[in-house]
Amino acid sequence: MNQKIYIISALFTCLMLQAQNYTWQWAQYGGGDQGSSGSGFTYFQDESIRDIAVDSNNNYYYLATVNPGSPTLNGTPVTSYHGQDLFLFSTDCQGSLRWTKTIGGRLSLEYGWNIELDNNGGLYLLGSFYTTNYVTDPAPIPIHFDTNVTLPLLTVPSSQPTTIDPALKTSYLLKYNTSDGNLAWQQALQGDVSWTTRQADSAIFTMDSAKNIHAILGFRAGTHLNGLVTVPSTFTNTYQYYLVKFNYTPGTGNTVNMTPQANPLLLPMTGSLEAGMVEGQVFLLFDETLNRYYITGKRESGSSGSYFPLSYNNNAFTQDGFLLSLDGTTGAELWRKEFYAYQPLPRNRIHGIVKDNASNIYISGLYFHFNPNNTLTATFGNYNFPSSNGNTPVVLKVDSAGNVQWSKSVDGYANSVVAAGYGYSKGPLVLNGNEVAFVKGSQGDQWGTHTMTRPANDDGDPLLVRLNKETGAVIGAHEILSTYGSKDEFTSIAVDNDGNYVVGGFKHGSLFMDPNDGVPELHGNTTSGKSQFFFAKLATSSSCTQMNTTETPLKQTDVVFYPNPVNDVLHIKTKEKLTSYEVITADGRLMKQGKFTRNHTIDMSGVTPGVYYVKVQGDGFATAGKIVKK
Repeated sequence: MNQKIYIISALFTCLMLQAQNYTWQWAQYGGGDQGSSGSGFTYFQDESIRDIAVDSNNNYYYLATVNPGSPTLNGTPVTSYHGQDLFLFSTDCQGSLRWTKTIGGRLSLEYGWNIELDNNGGLYLLGSFYTTNYVTDPAPIPIHFDTNVTLPLLTVPSSQPTTIDPALKTSYLLKYNTSDGNLAWQQALQGDVSWTTRQADSAIFTMDSAKNIHAILGFRAGTHLNGLVTVPSTFTNTYQYYLVKFNYTPGTGNTVNMTPQANPLLLPMTGSLEAGMVEGQVFLLFDETLNRYYITGKRESGSSGSYFPLSYNNNAFTQDGFLLSLDGTTGAELWRKEFYAYQPLPRNRIHGIVKDNASNIYISGLYFHFNPNNTLTATFGNYNFPSSNGNTPVVLKVDSAGNVQWSKSVDGYANSVVAAGYGYSKGPLVLNGNEVAFVKGSQGDQWGTHTMTRPANDDGDPLLVRLNKETGAVIGAHEILSTYGSKDEFTSIAVDNDGNYVVGGFKHGSLFMDPNDGVPELHGNTTSGKSQFFFAKLATSSSCTQMNTTETPLKQTDVVFYPNPVNDVLHIKTKEKLTSYEVITADGRLMKQGKFTRNHTIDMSGVTPGVYYVKVQGDGFATAGKIVKK
């Protein structure tokens, strides 16, 4: 009878304290050598990390974009189909690559902005995928959801705008296996569509604690969601929006375990949320306790200075950055807030939103204010910001009634050249114990006692700021020194199971140029002048808790650690082939690691006496044992 060894999970819990010393642990880069023509950044042409997720095993997952021109991940070649593709990949908590997956094709556009995990082997991506690739093209490359899974090529030309073609569908919900990155299944969310009705606004979604997906979907005329909604024929150039819940049922492999719930909620929304689809700058948050949704973000179309029109219940939004609160059952508006400031350009934006257990919400954003005579006040709803001029990054804590509890903005700038602030940040925020942390691009920012020292006329450098979530007081700030004059920013942030930060962004030059960072300089392809994505880890120690929770069958065997207590050499008795080991302290710090060669032994002679956990890995299994070092 086969015995089973249960892989120990969560042996260690790291408590997050304000006094902890965060340091950079590692960093990597990726991307090709093509992009926008200038030194700036656009989502359509440049590479970046769009989202990061962490599973219960402390593996990291990244959603990025990758461009042509010999793209690599930390120097290793990766697949590129044509133009800018979506790029999924995963590392463990030490930064070791687990798998990669490229999503794209020739003459196509792929819109996707965030990923969610069910912690049961599933990674989910909601997006819009457009192709103009015909079966008659000389070198057609269909959109690939996986290496061997593609969408059909077009057979109907655009000169037949009302003819149905399955290849015209654009709205899809995708599930990938977290173990290897392979596509588990795909769901087309539209019914029959033509060139006239093919467009869909479907890239805004979130996941609740029960792993149900909540999404805002905009469809044009037709019957969609497997017959659950029918959009009138008048919606040929605009969207009808629905709030849709996909009910989760545990399942692995190719089992479709996300089913749209009957009676999706029709929203009295007119205009467009395409800023969310096109640039990922509209976000959805669900408060399960209050049964409430929050929709927030910006309305500006690119950097053109024009807004997407947007109204809710015939009440139009007038500013760029907005926050809308809705009843989860009826969709009725509860309250709304907008950034307002005197502005020559629409730069009043919200970059992210998170929620705590008391139903307070936190938002990060930027407002641009020009107040030459101190007669104008920048506001968020009825809250007045302190007097300021130029671009002002800000984090707000807001209660469930929409009242601002505190706001925290930059304390100043170290360089008078950047007195107007840095107006291009796109960084979101995350909660971590008693902290709220957000990321941005910065030029000489001062937060509390931390000042970025930069030369005059330098461009943006990545910066992570940590605040006390109860008061907004600055706890710490962590910067990366980059090449002078290059635009480099953080665009995403997550927290792992050890309370460490995983961040990502884009770079045009080299990073970690300060030798005190403890991370080797990160160059990548800096000669082309094009952006590449990068990702890094900011941690309190070198600990990396990575213990699986599933049980693994072994072949009529057991694993025994002896002698225990041990003095010099620890032996591992097993019939299985072991590949590697880790020795971890009782408080979760990685003491030593290595690979087994001939014998299953570990030299413990240089290890300080105490209690340790030894994790060993083999082909398809891992387990850990508690030992005492004499």
